[in-house]
Amino acid sequence: MQINKEHEKEIVKKELSKNQKDWINYFNSKGEKMISAPDIYRVVNKEIIESLKEDFKEDWEVTSTRIIYNKKNLQAEIIHDADSKITKPKKYKVKVPILNGKFEENKETEKYLQALFDTKDNLDKILKTLKKFGKDKKIRFWTPSQSSRKDKQVRSVGLYFDGFGRFDVGGYSWFVNSEGFSRGVIIDSAKQTKKIRGKTK
Repeated sequence: MQINKEHEKEIVKKELSKNQKDWINYFNSKGEKMISAPDIYRVVNKEIIESLKEDFKEDWEVTSTRIIYNKKNLQAEIIHDADSKITKPKKYKVKVPILNGKFEENKETEKYLQALFDTKDNLDKILKTLKKFGKDKKIRFWTPSQSSRKDKQVRSVGLYFDGFGRFDVGGYSWFVNSEGFSRGVIIDSAKQTKKIRGKTK
């Protein structure tokens, strides 16, 4: 698997900014997989890490990772590669704590982040792995309040460097509202559906 080296642009190098729903449709039409939170977590290529950091500085990096919250409690479903026609979405059901930037280093946070990044790494390893994007940046996690979850259940996951030098991992943006950058991911041809003249083969 290989993440594209830059976020999507028009041929004239016009930067594209879309919400999650529109990005998913965009990449489906291109026959490409859209970047997910686990794809970002697993990246080791230094050039791509630096490129993603530039994205984070300019705007939200919108991922194909979606969180569907429960109206009545903290349970939720996390879906990676949501609505993809290129690769099979992966789903987790997990309790998602209410996070307003700050977080407690406990099992509840660990289980949420393991599902969010599709990893078995423990919490300490997850936090250290995210530091590859900025050792000097304070990591903050965001999820909606219960009243907000009652109002809107479907949210997209995005990553961003805010103006205070912090690394925000958001799980609260309304999936048809908040816009930002994104990029495609090239996966093994045996796993990726190629579209030829509008037909799937």
